[in-house]
Amino acid sequence: MNRSIMEVIVELKEGNGGHICYFYINETTYIDNVVSFVVTEIKNGNHVVLVENDRHILLINKKLQKELNKEELTHLHVINNYDFYYFSGNFHPHTVVDYFTKKIEPFLEKGASVSTWGLVEWGDDKEIHDNIAEYEQEVEKIVKEKGIVSVCAYNANRTAESLKVMLEKCHGVMITVDETVNLK
Repeated sequence: MNRSIMEVIVELKEGNGGHICYFYINETTYIDNVVSFVVTEIKNGNHVVLVENDRHILLINKKLQKELNKEELTHLHVINNYDFYYFSGNFHPHTVVDYFTKKIEPFLEKGASVSTWGLVEWGDDKEIHDNIAEYEQEVEKIVKEKGIVSVCAYNANRTAESLKVMLEKCHGVMITVDETVNLK
């Protein structure tokens, strides 16, 4: 992950957390950025909830095995993104938000710091765009309330421009291949 992105994350941590929308194009760079985020957060004593697809999980874990010891790896909590977002059989925003809250709350109750990284993927269903926007708006509220850093990742090539516009409205920071933009 490039230095400017890590600086943004540090600034958000020093404040009251933040909600980052990350649009990626290159999968190799994406995996490297996930690994960098996870390693940095865990080395700083934080727990990380990682919501990813199975293929990425294998690649990420392979790299993390070289970067983190067994004790540090206990601070990583991986959830398959399909299981996470379609927990109730469909992408219902309030159900997913409740599930998100249940996953982070145990750490916060113990006084532990937690960060999240979630890869959001969906089929060709156009109706899902409104659901994703509603979900992201709710996560934005939780992130502010709980003071956590949450990265929501999207493949830029598979995300419609109309959805990108909606996503910009419910994130504090947007990261693309070319730039990091503070949206608030």
